[in-house]
Formats: sequence, C-alpha cells, structure tokens
Amino acid sequence: MIRFLGKLWRDRRGNALIIAGAALPFVVGAAGLATDTIQWVVWKRELQRAADSAAFAGVYAKLQDSAVPAAVNGDLANNNKTGITLASGYPQIAYPTVGTYSYAVQVTLRVQKTLGFSSLFVSSAPLITASATAAMVDDGQYCLVALKKSGGAGINIGGSSSANLGCGGISNANANPAVATNGASYNFIAPVVAGVGTLPSAITGVTSLRPHHSAMPDPFAGKYPTSTSGMTCNKQVTGGSTNLTPGCYKDFSFTGNKTYNLAAGTYFLDSTDFSVAGGVTVTGTGVTIILTGTTPGSIKTNGNSIVQLVAPTSGTYSKMLFIQASNATTDNTNEINGNNTSNYDGAMYFPKGNVTFTGSSGNMTKCAMVVAYTATFSGNTNLQNSTTGCSANQTVTNKIVKLVA
Repeated sequence: MIRFLGKLWRDRRGNALIIAGAALPFVVGAAGLATDTIQWVVWKRELQRAADSAAFAGVYAKLQDSAVPAAVNGDLANNNKTGITLASGYPQIAYPTVGTYSYAVQVTLRVQKTLGFSSLFVSSAPLITASATAAMVDDGQYCLVALKKSGGAGINIGGSSSANLGCGGISNANANPAVATNGASYNFIAPVVAGVGTLPSAITGVTSLRPHHSAMPDPFAGKYPTSTSGMTCNKQVTGGSTNLTPGCYKDFSFTGNKTYNLAAGTYFLDSTDFSVAGGVTVTGTGVTIILTGTTPGSIKTNGNSIVQLVAPTSGTYSKMLFIQASNATTDNTNEINGNNTSNYDGAMYFPKGNVTFTGSSGNMTKCAMVVAYTATFSGNTNLQNSTTGCSANQTVTNKIVKLVA
C-alpha cells in the first residue's frame, strides 16, 4: 500500500488536469468580470452621451425662454440609448455659475442595472452616474456681420478689392458657400471668417476659417427707436443752409460742390436717401443718421465726394453712425464710397440692406463696424475696428454652445 501511494505520488501524468481544475474558478471569474466591465463602460458611455446632448438642449431652451426641463426630457427620450430606466429623481437639472460663461445648464443622470456576474457576489446593483454642463461661451470679436440666412452668400468678396478688417467677419447664410469669393486678385485680411454654411477652402488674407458655425444674433435688433411718429418732417438740404441741425428731413441730398456741416445730434431721414454727389464734402461729429419712414432710403455716395462723420460716444445712439429701419426693402443697395480723405467712425446697421464698399481709399472705414443683410467688397476698403484715432468703434462678441464640464 505504501509502495502504491509512493508510486502515485511520483506519477506526474495527471498534474495538468489538477492545475487546470484549480485554475478554472479564476478563469471563469476573470471572464465574468471582464464581461461586466465592458457592459458597465458601454452603459456609462451611452449615459454620458445622453447627458451631453440633454445639457445642449437645456441651453438652447434657456436661450429661447422655453422650459428647460421639458427640453431636457424631450432630448433624453430621443438620445438615452442605455435602455435602462433612470433612477428615481433623475434627471437632475442645475444652473451653475461657470466662470464667464452664460446660460449654463447642468444635467445629471443615474441608472441602476444588475450586472450578470457581479450580481452573484453583491447585494445590490451598481449605480452609474453621468453629468454634463453646457453653456454659451465667447467665440471671438466680430465687426462685420451679414444677417442674410438663405438664398445665397451673405458676404461677397470680388475683383481687385482689398479689405483689412482687423477683426472677425461672420455670415449667417446657410449657403454653399456662406462667403463667396470671385477671382484671385482680392485681399481680405481678417483673423477669422465664419459662416453658417460652407466656406471656400481658403480666403486670401484670412487666418482662420470656421464653416458650419452657429449664427450670430442681430446685435442691434429692436434696440433703437427709428420711427418719425410725432415729428414734423419738413427739413431739407436742397436750397437750404450748409450748416445743418438735427431733426426730421424729407430731403437729404448733398449737391453743388459745397461743404456741409452737420451739428451733433440725430438726423431722421423720412423716406429719402443719404445722397452725396461728386465734389461735395459732408462733415459732422456726434452724428447719427437714421433712414426711416414708410419706405426707408439708402446710402448713396459718389467716389469723388468726401464724407467725414463721427458717431456720438454717449446717449441713446452711442457709437451708431447709420441706422436703416427694418421695414426697408430687402436687399436694398447702400454704397459706401469716397477718396483718401473720407472717414466713417461708428457702426453701420442695415438689417435689410446690402452694403457695398467701393472706395479708392484704404482709410475711410478704418473705424467702422458693419451689421447688414449682406456685405459686398469691390473696392479698396480698410474696414477696421481697433485702429488708434477712432472714437466710436465697437465690436460684437459671438457666442456658441459648448460643453464646459
């Protein structure tokens, strides 16, 4: 018997089977844990995507003064792909203050689901939590904004034009492209050009291109009173004094090789154009010109004219040089022209108008901001906003919705 046991002890032919049998629980355990881990990661990833999307929906709802919880729950119905019912009390929605961001919305989600292998050893299913915070964040300074949304490009650059913005330009056009270029002899210097639609593969002089961008809200919409209601609109330029005072004009055409001086104040143009003929000089500081009436007029300046206007730096129309009422004909033409002694200092707002820059000077609009239905560059225009010597320059900050946490 002792000899048999000794022989059995020395026999190694069954060792592999014994070792395999001993290791089997560890192999099964490792496979089970790996399977549970993969399933947990998948659920966590899908839950995080749902939280991210819901946070975006919450911000957009807040921007539109809509109910944030309804927007969040509606988004979760479409984008929560875990297939697991949210834990009681979720989603949790908060509105944190996050640095300099605005309209922040935080969405926290939680699910509880049994894992196949782990459930053999734990008394309760694990909790999986995901949280996301989205907000409006600054996305650069712009001094050229084209408001047109469809039907073609909002910004057109062509011919041998030369423009030096010194600031960003953005087109709200959902077009292909949103910014159109024509020819190869133009130069359009800007740190960034963005568009809701596509953009050319390159724009000469532009540092950064941002296609498929969010639209820029009209920064001046509803901000300024433009009606002539209650005013007596009987003033006129033709045949009158060359020293003009604020008020409501039925004629604002400058002719006769004269120099016209505009006193500081607001000039309402009742269904008439701001028209400057060749050989005319128009000057004024602290001036705002509003094109209004039942059929608002346009800007028409001759290339041989001199226009030197500076917007006010305080009051209702602070830093606003030209304002065209929103009831103007869509895509009406406004031409900014002039020679090397012309100067426009202040914002130009034409929500329904196309503004065309055709000047032969690189200085005449160095202090201007332009918000228009469309903008066309066909001449040498130095449209800037950060040049020394400007008193009424301004920019607008665009914002986009991004995840911030």
